[in-house]
Amino acid sequence: MRRRARWILSLAVLLASTGGLVGCSGNRTTHGPDDQLSFGVLMAKQGLWSEALFRFERARSLDPNNPKVLNNVAVALEAAGRYDEALETYRKALELAPGNRDLRDNYARFADFYESFKPVEEQETPEVLP
Repeated sequence: MRRRARWILSLAVLLASTGGLVGCSGNRTTHGPDDQLSFGVLMAKQGLWSEALFRFERARSLDPNNPKVLNNVAVALEAAGRYDEALETYRKALELAPGNRDLRDNYARFADFYESFKPVEEQETPEVLP
């Protein structure tokens, strides 16, 4: 139950950091990173994390240095249980936008979870953000 609550929190932060959804029409094709991001958010809201991750990865391929896109990729990787990749992606996003509060909050929440998830002998002290 605690893990599910964290995912719900992640989704809430994810949606807050995307600025909402762009309207989608049934006849509209999604080509740009913002379109992929919006569709990914829609999929995440429906609990379809594999499709959300696919869309976020497509957005990343179109705009690889966009911290908002990387944040969403990291959240979806976390939801998929791909924690090492999520950590790496959060860190990359923070390198690009160290002052982004949503990103810092997501990273801090994830780092806390990630450390509690790993076996004690593998735990390390996560970086403290200024």
